[in-house]
Amino acid sequence: MMPLIIAAAVITYLTRVTGFYLRADRFSPRFKQFLDDVPVAAFAALAAPGVLAGGDENGPRVIAALVAALFVWKFRTLWVCVVTGFAAYWLARFALGM
Repeated sequence: MMPLIIAAAVITYLTRVTGFYLRADRFSPRFKQFLDDVPVAAFAALAAPGVLAGGDENGPRVIAALVAALFVWKFRTLWVCVVTGFAAYWLARFALGM
C-alpha cells in the first residue's frame, strides 16, 4: 500500500511543478484562448444536466440558463455567468409566482 501512496504523491507533485515551468509566452494565441475557455466549458458540462431536471422548476431554470449563456458569451467570464444565472433564476421564480 505504501508504494501506491508514494507513487500518487510523486505524480501529484510532478504535475503541479510542471505548471510552474510552463510559461504562457511559449503557447500560441489560439492555444491560450483554448485554455481560457476550459473553465467555462467544464462549468457548462456540469450545469447543463440540471437545467431540465424536472418538475415545476424547468421554466426558471431554462430562463436562467439562457441569460447566463448570453452573459458568458458577451463577457467571457465565468463569475459573470454564475452571478447572472442565479439572479435570473430567482427573478424568474419571483415573476412566475413560485
